[in-house]
Amino acid sequence: MILKCQIFHGGERITSLISEDAGPEELEAIAMAVHSLVGLPTTIRSLKRRGLRLENGRIIDRDYTGPILEEVLRTGKTARGVPKEGTYMGRNVAVSPIFSRSGKVIAAIGIVDLLSVLKMQEIIRTVVNNSPAVVFLWRNEGKWPSEFVSENVVQFGYTVEDFISGNFLYGDIIHPDDLKKVKEALERRIRRGEVDFNIEYRIFTKAGDLRWVNERAFIQRNEDGEITHLQGLVLDVTERKEKEEALRESFEMQRLLRTIINNSQAVAFLWENKENLPAKYVSENVAQLGYTVEDFISGKVIYGNIIHRDDTDRVNETLKRNIAEGQDSFGIEYRIFTGDGKMLWVDERVFIQREPEGRATHLQGLVVDITDRKEAQKMLEIQRELGAKLNTSWNLHSILNMVLDACLQINGIDAGGIYIKDELMDQINLVESRGISPEFKEKVSRFKEDSSEAKQVWAEKPIYSMDFYSENMAEAVKKEGITAVAVIPLKYSNEIIGSLNFASHTMDRIPWNIRNFLESIALQVVSHIAPVCIQADLS
Repeated sequence: MILKCQIFHGGERITSLISEDAGPEELEAIAMAVHSLVGLPTTIRSLKRRGLRLENGRIIDRDYTGPILEEVLRTGKTARGVPKEGTYMGRNVAVSPIFSRSGKVIAAIGIVDLLSVLKMQEIIRTVVNNSPAVVFLWRNEGKWPSEFVSENVVQFGYTVEDFISGNFLYGDIIHPDDLKKVKEALERRIRRGEVDFNIEYRIFTKAGDLRWVNERAFIQRNEDGEITHLQGLVLDVTERKEKEEALRESFEMQRLLRTIINNSQAVAFLWENKENLPAKYVSENVAQLGYTVEDFISGKVIYGNIIHRDDTDRVNETLKRNIAEGQDSFGIEYRIFTGDGKMLWVDERVFIQREPEGRATHLQGLVVDITDRKEAQKMLEIQRELGAKLNTSWNLHSILNMVLDACLQINGIDAGGIYIKDELMDQINLVESRGISPEFKEKVSRFKEDSSEAKQVWAEKPIYSMDFYSENMAEAVKKEGITAVAVIPLKYSNEIIGSLNFASHTMDRIPWNIRNFLESIALQVVSHIAPVCIQADLS
């Protein structure tokens, strides 16, 4: 059945004879009329058959349909929108239904939304004329040659002619470290069929300065879907980037300080720049130094008073010198006393806070216990000196006394003895000792080969347990006040020739760093002790 239909568009009435089965030939007249009137891409189809697509005064497609056309045919309502698929994906379109006299939808006709185009043109003009955004139209070629650039490109030191003439290609002003990132990001968007592209990167001004920009580009395709041009808005965001970086650095420093305070041995202080450094703030982990936060904040404990008196002048002079020289920070190592009187080496990193006029008002400090590191340095120096001394003597007692003198320099090790194996008596004898009472010395002066103590030495492994002493020695050990022991067998040519025995009256165990040191000493000295013992036996 052929029906006389009416459509209304822009206030004008167009009459044609079409049906719900109308094909491209029957729709051509009305499509050309509308297309000629608006001068914009036009599409049309009937309810049951595909139709036409027109651009630039000619028919491009005679078997056309689109998602918005199909939507309007279903709903019977005019629709404005941006298709997510199809030929006009990403472009504003307006589609109206065509009704029969009985009110039935028999076709739909659509055009690019003229009002949206005009609005977009106005927006672009406003952006170009009243904002820092620079508009570019680039060809999709190597380094993106420009076909158009707005005059406000002068903010980067360039002229329109610089780009339009080809003297400057846009890709050449992008920082080399960012160019690959920009290319790859654009290629990903194109592969996905996206219609726009957004990225931030650095460009060089004509004067050679570096600026951060945000680029919002729209990907333009031809009728065959090929990328022909990129329309870009380039906005200088350097100031924002600098603020973001400053904020990031600030957050990073805060995060770092929180990490140090919460997860490390560093103690944070804020001192007034006054005599003896009264504290305005101290982190809770000051407890590792044997103090409480209240000790310092209340003034009960003044930080300057816990610094070793031999280091006080050096600390004060270093602080005054760095303030006078205008330094922002400095580092220093010195000794302090803990709440229970123990001496520690600390490394302090100081940040000097000043008023606008430059006067130093406060000191922010991070104090880290480096006693172990200092002890390790001390141990290396002791070993070096001992090695030099051992090469000067072939006297057994002199050698053993050198070893005791060296090892007893270690904090916490306050007693020691060296046992040498006696082959004739089947026992080990205490040849030299320090730091033990005569009574205890008598009890431990020798251990028979079948004794618990000797058997542990023969096992060839270091012993760091109070269980080294047999039960019948327990009372004597307790009376002597020994709380920790280290027994290191001396092995030479696959044979045990004696042992280094050390003890502490203050520590409840021998720390790992001291264990490593004593075992290194044993390896170092056995090659000096054994030959002397062999020579004595031969004599």
